[in-house]
Amino acid sequence: MPLPRILEPAVMETPETAAAYDAMDFTAVNTAFCEDLAAVLPTVEQPLRVLDVGTGNGRILQMLHQRYPHWHLTGIDLSPAMLAIARHHSPQLNFIEGDAKALPFAAASFDVVISNSLVHHLADPQAALGEMLRVLRPQGTLFIRDLCRPQTLAELQALVEQYAGQDTPTQQQLFADSLHAALTLREMSDLLRTLPQPPPQWQATLTSDRHWTVVAQR
Repeated sequence: MPLPRILEPAVMETPETAAAYDAMDFTAVNTAFCEDLAAVLPTVEQPLRVLDVGTGNGRILQMLHQRYPHWHLTGIDLSPAMLAIARHHSPQLNFIEGDAKALPFAAASFDVVISNSLVHHLADPQAALGEMLRVLRPQGTLFIRDLCRPQTLAELQALVEQYAGQDTPTQQQLFADSLHAALTLREMSDLLRTLPQPPPQWQATLTSDRHWTVVAQR
């Protein structure tokens, strides 16, 4: 029987939980995200308007700012605890508290919309996906990456051991909970396909042993 989806809390609510997440080393994963994003963009030379939905501790925006200081970067997250950490790391960047399901931006406000490890927090991601597409300008790029739920509990436990085996029990539980809550590639593809206004061009692929990636143009 395939592993069922078990939701985790939608927000890193406490400073302790946020700090435990921030202490985990996602440098390699974040580097791959930034490099893969750049590879699908028509250009990185222009002063692109980029929105990071579910920015969390802001580490990806911090890395993008180091690589592309001419980009206009905005991060939005529902967790005050995570945003406090993001603002501490990158006080020069723009971080906003807000809901991915009701983004406080006008339509077509951004050239690029990105999201990393947000979808698994959402009970019904369709509203957030629709909002990401709404605020994306025509011909803009949507780039989403998240965990892919394993088929079995044994596979999940093996991933936790491989990627969080040296972490604290709290951090290991955070990773296990995230894997339990993640969508499969098929589930994510079905969500995109059944959006009220699906993107005209999109591709969903497995991009690691534990991640899928969606690239779409509005």
